[in-house]
Amino acid sequence: VGANVGQSAITYLEQFPQAQIYSFEPVAATYRKLLETTKQHERVHPYNMGMGREPGEAIINVNPVSLVSSIVLRREEDHPETINLESIPSFARENQIESIDFLKIDTEGYELEVLAGATPFLQAQKIHFVQCECKPVISDHNFIRFSDLTDFMSKFGYKLFGVYDQTLDYEGKHSLIYWNALFICKKLIPKDAKF
Repeated sequence: VGANVGQSAITYLEQFPQAQIYSFEPVAATYRKLLETTKQHERVHPYNMGMGREPGEAIINVNPVSLVSSIVLRREEDHPETINLESIPSFARENQIESIDFLKIDTEGYELEVLAGATPFLQAQKIHFVQCECKPVISDHNFIRFSDLTDFMSKFGYKLFGVYDQTLDYEGKHSLIYWNALFICKKLIPKDAKF
């Protein structure tokens, strides 16, 4: 969710050679690049939509740097674009998807809305792993706070599995600006495991 031009999709093709990969990118110009990147790969299924709390429309602030386009944060150089949103359970129902092995969300501060829309799947443990971009504290709205993410996921019995892609502050400060937190559903955790 937040596929951009397909960087992760191509990586996952190599890492998971039997996986069907569903890539969601709501910005029209970025979606066209996603199509170009993935057109030769039949296991990648690109969709020109975003995910949210419920189906509908939203305004996304499109930045010249496509990686930072955001529904929640607006910059002076952005321009607005109306996009379509779906919810994960609704999309899954329409496409006969019963469970999700790995859900990656990179939506520039909109992650909790995507997860809220996925609540029925989280409650039923139908998503095995969830990875989200987050940061230690809130200083802007481009990232969600790590503690807010862990609080949300723990309500459904998900535990932190690992922290990846730790990224230093762009301005050279000696601190992390964000990382990817990976959560595992409780039904995959051995009963004697200590977290």
